[in-house]
Amino acid sequence: MKKIICVILLAISFVGCGKVKRRSGYKISRNFTFCEATYSRRGKFFHLNNYPNKREYKNIIYIARRMEDIRRIVGEEIQVNSWYRSGNINRLVGGSRHSAHRKGLAVDFTVRGRGSLNRALVQIKRSGYSFDQIYYHSKTNYIHISFKLNRRQERKKIYYKRK
Repeated sequence: MKKIICVILLAISFVGCGKVKRRSGYKISRNFTFCEATYSRRGKFFHLNNYPNKREYKNIIYIARRMEDIRRIVGEEIQVNSWYRSGNINRLVGGSRHSAHRKGLAVDFTVRGRGSLNRALVQIKRSGYSFDQIYYHSKTNYIHISFKLNRRQERKKIYYKRK
């Protein structure tokens, strides 16, 4: 009986290996929290796990620093719509299999305050700041920005989506 209990306790202790612990209010940069980076309204509704592994967590921390630069360029508060997505959540929202959100390397956001998204897009473009892709979704009113881990591989592509 003691052996069975030991095996069960040992199995329970290893279940979380490779995953990052829940850090709801934990700040990953000056203006962004871990909860903000991993929150999914749909995932919560369907009770899906949206916690990154250690590599994805490191990517999220890296992108938080890059998003601080974007926030400084835009000059307004940024509200995150979507950042990291687990495979299940990415499928649920209709994301690409190769989406940068899956790795924590993309952020969908809106701008709070007086600034419009169009103005924010112009400011990012004029700043010369490096990024991989930006999609400006005018109808749904948000910007998708993605980055690469190696800045030399970033393409600085800008797309306008009107649908």
